Amino acid sequence: MKNDDLRAERDDLDDLDAFVPRTPAKRGNNLVMQVATGVFLGGLALWLVQLAATMLYAKLMLGTITFGG
Repeated sequence: MKNDDLRAERDDLDDLDAFVPRTPAKRGNNLVMQVATGVFLGGLALWLVQLAATMLYAKLMLGTITFGG
């Protein structure tokens, strides 16, 4: 068990003509735009939540919200 060769053997590529490597996709600029859009939309959503919470807190402090009848 100590001297067993546990490494996997590579498959022989007999048909080298059938193997066509893919060209790497250019996604550097696209990734930057996705991250920038996500940061912008996340900041906008956070600002809207903060605005709604501030408005609710101001209404509670002014006593203009009536609970029930």
